[in-house]
Order: sequence, then structure tokens, then C-alpha cells
Amino acid sequence: MVLRRFAASIVGLSLAAVSLPAEARPEIASGDQWLEGIDQAQCLSRADAFIGELNVPTEVGDIDRTGYFDDGVFRILCYDGGGDSSMLLVFSAHNDSIEVATQFLQFALEELAVPMAISDEPEAL
Repeated sequence: MVLRRFAASIVGLSLAAVSLPAEARPEIASGDQWLEGIDQAQCLSRADAFIGELNVPTEVGDIDRTGYFDDGVFRILCYDGGGDSSMLLVFSAHNDSIEVATQFLQFALEELAVPMAISDEPEAL
């Protein structure tokens, strides 16, 4: 009887130890923003420039860009809004902190909504 309880305890502890890492999920934040006057290609171009400034490893998809940090990841999606507009979605995840994920999300949305500098005008001499 004692041997059965001991064996059941060992099995229970083993299962608990295996399930603990599965419970350690990253903290995820998400947000979106409608970009008037910015089509899908321009949205993706802004995402590329933003990620380039961060200088992090990335993956490029047809409508998305994914960036990787040591302790987190983010994904930027640009959907065609018809005409001259697009829908920007940003997801950010951090291994330990929802605050870090949320702060990065807000930073990304702000940076991607700012018009990029256009150098169509001739430079003054």
C-alpha cells in the first residue's frame, strides 16, 4: 500500500514538473490602427523601415513582418483597406512582462503612424 502511494506520488510529481513549463506562457499585447492615405505597400515599407531602425532579426511575409528579441517577439501586419488606406495590426510578446509588451506595442503604433520623410523636393544649395 505504501509502495503504491509512493509510486503515485512520483508519477504525480513527474506530471507536474512536465506541465509547469507549459504554464509559463509569454505576455502578449495587441493593437491596431487605421492608416488613412497609406496603402498596404506603404504600410509594409514603414514596417520595414521601423524594423531596420531596431536592427533585430526579422522574417518577411506577404502582409507581415516579424522581429525577434532575446526575450520577446513582435509581428506587424498590414491589410489592404481599399483605395488609399490600410489597417495596421501589431502584436508583441515578452517572456516575462506584459508592461514591456504593452510599451513596445504603443511605441510601434506611434512610430508606424508618423509620416515618413519624403525627399521629393530638391535640396537647397
